[in-house]
Amino acid sequence: MTSLLLALLSSWHLSLGFGSAYSVPAPLTIRQAGEQDIRFTARFATKPFAEVPYYAVRIGRDAGPGAWEFELLHHKLYLANPPVQVQRFQMSHGYNFLLLNRMWRLSALDLRAGIGVVMPHPENTVRGLRLDEGGGTLGTGWYFCGPGAQVALAREMEFGRWSVGFEGKLTAAWTRVPVAHGSADLANVALHLLLVSGHQFGR
Repeated sequence: MTSLLLALLSSWHLSLGFGSAYSVPAPLTIRQAGEQDIRFTARFATKPFAEVPYYAVRIGRDAGPGAWEFELLHHKLYLANPPVQVQRFQMSHGYNFLLLNRMWRLSALDLRAGIGVVMPHPENTVRGLRLDEGGGTLGTGWYFCGPGAQVALAREMEFGRWSVGFEGKLTAAWTRVPVAHGSADLANVALHLLLVSGHQFGR
């Protein structure tokens, strides 16, 4: 039984990464019923160690010269230049990417491309009106809000079943998140750098 389990797991790997990201300034439009739209170029900070830390976790299965993977990237956004009408606009509990990746092993690098959806947890107050954070999917405060994608390069050193290294990512997403009595449209393009540790099962 143990040998069968090891055989089933032998082609699977798991990794966990921590780091930070830089979000490129991008247009943000906020709409509220009965009010004029707020349009400006938003600058977002990541604050990787505030509240829930920034992280990435993925699990994958070897396939040919690479692997298929599922990845959760817990990206974070804090509006750094709010206009006077906006008291708070952030996604500290995650501007989460849920991605299906294809990974290719090159001579010294791992190349990844992934596509999926973005599931943010918006926390905002606009014109003194605070968004109820008890909405979203099953009342959790998370919403499926739009498409997301990534490309990434990683360099990892292997130590038996374990590996450690660095990964750089470029992510892009478009989302429509709720605000009280309205919504906000934003695009996010970000550069990420992570320290990654992985484990290969059954090797």
